Order: sequence, then C-alpha cells, then structure tokens
Amino acid sequence: MSKFELLIARRYLWAQRRNLSSGLIAIFSAMGVCIGTWLLIFVLGASNGFEQEVKKQLMNKDAHFELNQYHYTSINRYDTLLTHIEKDKRIVSSAPYIMSQAVFAKKNRFSGGVVFGIHPERSKKVIGLSKQMKWGEYKFDSLPDAKGKLCKGVIMGYALANRLGLNIGDKCLLYVFDEGIGISTGFAPRVKAFVLAGTFESGMYQFDESLAYVSLSAAQEVFRMEDAVTGIHARVDNPLKSGEIAKEIELDLGYPFVAIDWQEKNRTLIKWMDYEKILMGLALGIIIIIAAFNIISSLVMNVNDKRREIGILRAMGATRQSILKIFVLEGFLIGIVGSTVGMLCGLLTCYLQMKFGIIQLPGDVYFVTVLPVVPTVRDVIGVMIITNILCSIATLVPAFKASRLNPVDAIRYE
Repeated sequence: MSKFELLIARRYLWAQRRNLSSGLIAIFSAMGVCIGTWLLIFVLGASNGFEQEVKKQLMNKDAHFELNQYHYTSINRYDTLLTHIEKDKRIVSSAPYIMSQAVFAKKNRFSGGVVFGIHPERSKKVIGLSKQMKWGEYKFDSLPDAKGKLCKGVIMGYALANRLGLNIGDKCLLYVFDEGIGISTGFAPRVKAFVLAGTFESGMYQFDESLAYVSLSAAQEVFRMEDAVTGIHARVDNPLKSGEIAKEIELDLGYPFVAIDWQEKNRTLIKWMDYEKILMGLALGIIIIIAAFNIISSLVMNVNDKRREIGILRAMGATRQSILKIFVLEGFLIGIVGSTVGMLCGLLTCYLQMKFGIIQLPGDVYFVTVLPVVPTVRDVIGVMIITNILCSIATLVPAFKASRLNPVDAIRYE
C-alpha cells in the first residue's frame, strides 16, 4: 500500500467537511464505533470483576476440594487418611467433616438445612467461616442458654437464624430424621439442643439461608457416627489447580474414594458467568455493527460526491486496485479513530471506577458494595481487532463500487 493511496484517503476523509450530509454520517459512524468500543471494554471489565469476586468468594468460603466415599458412606480411621493426604506438599491444610440434612426449630418455627460438623481448629485453616462471622463468636464449646443450662454451640447463616427468629445466646432444637426413636404409636426423630453462638455472612444468600456449623464431636453424637466422618476437606497452595490435585489423590486412593474440587462443585455458576460475558459482548457488538452500516452509507455518498475526482485519478493512471485501496483506507481510518478514542474512554472509565468507586451497588443485594472492574489486555486487544475488522469489511461494497467506475462516464459532463 503506497503513500499515494494513504494521502488521497486522508484528503477524502478530511474533505467531507465540505459536504454536510456525508460529513455528518462519517462523524456519527466514528462516534458509533467509539461508543460501542467504550461500552464493550467497560462491560467486559465489569464482567471480569464480578467473575473474579465470585470465584474469590467461593475459594475463601469453601474448601478447595473434598474427599468422600461413594454414596457418602462413613469413613472410619480418618486420621490415617489425613496423614496420607498431607504427604502431598501441595496440600496446605486438611480437616475431617460431617455433612447431613436436619431440621432446626425454635418454638413453632421450623427450617430445614444442611448441618456441617467441623473440627474447630483444623477446619479454621481450610474454610473461611471464622472470617465471615457477622455476629457472635467462632465458638462451639458448651454455652449456657437462658436458663443457665449448658448446650453445644452452633453457628448459622444469618438468613437461617433470622428465619427461625434466633438471637445470639438463644436455644434451638435440631431434629434428625434418619432413624429416629421407636415409640408405641410410630416414629419420632432424635432431638438435640444447641445454643446460637454466632451467625456468618458468606456473601452468597443460598449458603446463608441453609448452612449451619457444629463441632465434629457434637455432629458425631447427634448423627450417631461414633468415630467416623463423612469426608475430608482440604486447602491447596494453588486453588486454580485444585481439580488436578483432587484427581491425582482420587486415583492414588482408588475405589471407593471420590474427590471433587470447588470448580466442579460450582460448575453451573462458572459456566453461566462465561456465557453471560459472551452474550453481553454480542449484545453490545450490535452498536459497532450499526456503526459499520453507517460507514457504508458514508462511503457510498462519498463515492457519489467524488465521481469526477475518481474519473480524473483513473484518467491519470490510477488502477482499480488503487481506487479500491483508497476507499478501504478511508473507512478503516474512520474505524481506527473511533475505536482508539473508544478504547481510551473505556480504559479511563475503568480506571476511575477502580480508583474512586463511582458506581455503587446495594450491599444487601450484591456481595460487593462497589462495582468491581478488571479490564484485561486480551479483552482490549480482542475488541480492537474485531471492531476494525468489521469496519474494514463494511468498506468493501462502496470501495468496489468506486473501483468499477468508468473514467469516461465519470468526467463526461465535467
């Protein structure tokens, strides 16, 4: 591509100011590309920010992987299993746990949920419960109820505690329906009293309304598991490689053990975030497509206005390929100016949001109070490439029209 073609393309683009119609269309085309690029970069940055925050919440709240047996059958001699797992240097910490469903009740209020029995000290290094405490204390020791009677402590999600009408220090009853107690008239569940030691807020409502934690010894007693556990949960040095580590441990231990990491447990949520990012990109890409159609309109009008000049260039020896390149370059310049300005505006908006937190979010609806924005080089480069490819493709129709003009017909009446 010669300097001659670039010079003519720049002159044609600048000369559109003399023709109000084609000049305005060119300006609006560049503005459309600018706005589309701006919004794409900012929205993709916000999508990345949300994705990172959600994954951070999942990694901090839960263990990086869990080891169970098929059908969640009880694991005996778990101390040996803990020792074997911790031989892997990639395992930062591990702890036994019990998981089961039960019903909590206070007077005439009932609510089902998932009960976790955890080792207070070992699990503190595996899950983020102690860092998510909203009210009360991270404590599972025997606590006095309103009448001074000692009961084991329980920590609930704040939403579950609110549903039951529980305050810190209130007593609640845990009903277990797996076997129950036989009575003459039928069947009755086992019941154990607990005192609410504290509530937690994980940032994900579905956990806060359904989870409760008790000590491992209390869970073994109420679920009649003696010295057995449901599984082992562990934290690794690199959470993004937890799936590989879990698979290796599963293969090493063999049947009937099965390991699942936090990404596999939340696979639906992670896939949904990926699809959401793609759909938002496609939706906002329509703005750029509309701007590309405006570029077509601008160049078609410009070709009609420049028929005499095109005829003169052809008569002077310019080839069809040169005329084609001139108008492709003109459309490309509109796209590159619009996308560059849009990129700068998008990055500036991301910076201002990260620096000053201009866009606030309601904390009771979202798990963050400020819109998180994380622009990536890959997204910015991808948006720039796709935008300019679309703008370049849009120039082909009017450029071919210009290159097919007959110089004699173009200057016949001049």
